[in-house]
Amino acid sequence: MTTTAVQEFLTKVGEDEALQKELATALEAENDRQAVTELAESKGYDFTPEELWAEVQKSQAEAQAKQEAGELSDEELEAVAGGEIAIGVGTLVAFTIGGVAAGATIGIGKSQIKW
Repeated sequence: MTTTAVQEFLTKVGEDEALQKELATALEAENDRQAVTELAESKGYDFTPEELWAEVQKSQAEAQAKQEAGELSDEELEAVAGGEIAIGVGTLVAFTIGGVAAGATIGIGKSQIKW
């Protein structure tokens, strides 16, 4: 599993405003997991939709554990409370995946992801 590639891609998304916009568009696709994976591949990141989803689920579980332990920042807590996913990749990236919040606030929006 290439979780490192997923994490690197999500970190890059957090740093690159143009990539954030491309990701927002990919999240609107009928098969958004595949569209995100294809976007990542076009940028040189190699992982499958299943690997992406596994990393999202892992990060969501980590955020849930932090929330239960009272270790979330105000920003992270707000994202989780808002019914979003947390994608922890060192730097948190704030976009919505299947109604779950993603890390540092980049504000991609509230796309309705079909995951």
